[in-house]
Amino acid sequence: MFRVAETAEEYDQIRCLNHRVFAEEVRQHPPAADGRLIDSREAISRFFVALVDNRVAGMVCTCPRRPFSMEKRLADPSILDTLPGPLLEARLLAIEPAYRKRMLFLGMLELMVATAISEGYATLLISGITERLRMYQRMGFRPLGPAVPYGAASFTPMAMALLR
Repeated sequence: MFRVAETAEEYDQIRCLNHRVFAEEVRQHPPAADGRLIDSREAISRFFVALVDNRVAGMVCTCPRRPFSMEKRLADPSILDTLPGPLLEARLLAIEPAYRKRMLFLGMLELMVATAISEGYATLLISGITERLRMYQRMGFRPLGPAVPYGAASFTPMAMALLR
């Protein structure tokens, strides 16, 4: 099932999943003793989740407000002013390893993009993990600048026009 996260339990599962992916696997953040990674923009973000047996198996979130986290990866953030607005940033794509070769990613993406279009957003922004650049390009994202290292990972700022 794909939907927007609603419960405190789902948010706790999101924080644990984010820690496993972004602290332990990608090593973008240092590990936390409690095994949770609370995103600094959580309060202003919307979390789209994939639930399997009532457990969060995947998530991606959107943030509608500048400054976007991907702006710090741009040599010149004013490039965002040249894109059709309004802008929406998608962040923190995380899927449990056991579900990565399944349709969870597409289901979350479909819900996220449909919601963004219905709310009038024109451009979707991401910081794509550079190792997966070709996947993002096949989806329609285009680089806005060169890759930028962050922790042990490297990210490429990207944008995609949303169809209306």
